[in-house]
Amino acid sequence: IIPVEMPLRPLLGSKVVVPCYFQDNTVNDPGAPTIAPLSHRIKWTYVTKEKVSTILVASEGKVQVETEYLDRVTMVNYPLVPTDATMEMTELRSKDSGTYRCEVMHGIEDNYDSVDIQVQGIVFHYRAISTRYTLTFEKAKAACIQNSATIATPAQLQAAYDDGYHQCDAGWLSDQTVRYPIHEPRDRCYGDKETFPGVRTYGVRDVNETYDVYCFAEKMSGRVFYSMSVEKFTFYEAGDQCAKLGARLATTGELYLAWKGGMDVCNAGWLGDRSVRYPINIARPQCGGGLLGVRTTGFPDEHSRYDAYCFKGRNGLWLVELTCGNKNAISYSSSALTVHSSIGGL
Repeated sequence: IIPVEMPLRPLLGSKVVVPCYFQDNTVNDPGAPTIAPLSHRIKWTYVTKEKVSTILVASEGKVQVETEYLDRVTMVNYPLVPTDATMEMTELRSKDSGTYRCEVMHGIEDNYDSVDIQVQGIVFHYRAISTRYTLTFEKAKAACIQNSATIATPAQLQAAYDDGYHQCDAGWLSDQTVRYPIHEPRDRCYGDKETFPGVRTYGVRDVNETYDVYCFAEKMSGRVFYSMSVEKFTFYEAGDQCAKLGARLATTGELYLAWKGGMDVCNAGWLGDRSVRYPINIARPQCGGGLLGVRTTGFPDEHSRYDAYCFKGRNGLWLVELTCGNKNAISYSSSALTVHSSIGGL
């Protein structure tokens, strides 16, 4: 009853329509007592390994949406078309990813079908190589493009905030406004309406004013992998190392997508914009102070020594080498001990 085979992959902050239809096999018996026939009961649920959460219930032309989904979920054609249980969900967040079940009950009959939804993309804050607040509107858009992303929309930043994103740095958005997401308002980091959590906005700004930027990376068409050496690399050596492996230094956007896909490396490495960052998915005190996310050490001198994060496009072949803990797989040379671990996008 859900005519979708592949997972649905809507973008963060957008909407998705999930089709669900059923047949009404009720047969009217002219000789039966004049009792109103049982109506169909439609139920949408969100299914995880831990529990099944109700999204909405519809029956006899009325739709009841659970509090958590109010203002975000509607039934597209019901009750106008009583056998159409199609649901629309707006303002999509990353945490909306998962399995959705459409269930139709009629008397003792109970039928259901399910579909997976994978919300795509991630919002990240970006600062120029110089210092804080140096990007005009045009430079902000260019900075995102150079990092495998586009400038984020207000809807995407709001969805990131709804997912828990918090950043006390004002940044450009696609509508020429400047905003930042705050969950814990404090002095110089006020939230929406000063003391309330929310996405604070400075409104539409002159294009020549300078701020940071919020970028949106949608998906990867390849793989990010980590390469290390005992001696580590300067920025230019890191680029050469990736090239030797048939790749290039990864962009900030690519590393954020790899982090979203589960990449976890407690070692800082060069990226293509000369920043040094590392992705943490498992909290531990010695790795970024126990915080999750893509951690950064900024833009150190190009002769500083760090590891490298490389990117290989999907059209090139790359074999995943995870040599940690496998003594036979570690290759020793006079100059370096090299380890690679990788994660890729679909």
